[in-house]
Amino acid sequence: MGLRITYQCAACGFASGELSLGWGKGGRRHFWGGLALCPACKRLTGVNLARGSSEATDHRCTECRGLLVLLEGIANDVKCPRCETFLHPSTLGSWT
Repeated sequence: MGLRITYQCAACGFASGELSLGWGKGGRRHFWGGLALCPACKRLTGVNLARGSSEATDHRCTECRGLLVLLEGIANDVKCPRCETFLHPSTLGSWT
C-alpha cells in the first residue's frame, strides 16, 4: 500500500503538495513512487522508480526539465529546498 504525503515548512511556508509514494497492489513493477528534489527550481516531487516504466531511467523535473536528485525513502529528515529547515511530513492517506 502506498502513502499520500505532503511536506510543509513552518519557517518559510514551502509546501510540496500531495505526493504519492510507495507502491500499490500491483507491486513495484507497475508504480513505485520515490521522493525526489529538483535543485534547479527547488521542487519536491514524486517519481516512478518502477523498472518496467518508461519513466524509470529519466528522472527529470516536470516544471524545468532539470535532473532530479532522489531522496532516501519517505524520510522525516528532508530539508526545505528554499530555507534548509527540516520539513514536516503529513500523511494524507493511503492508496492501493
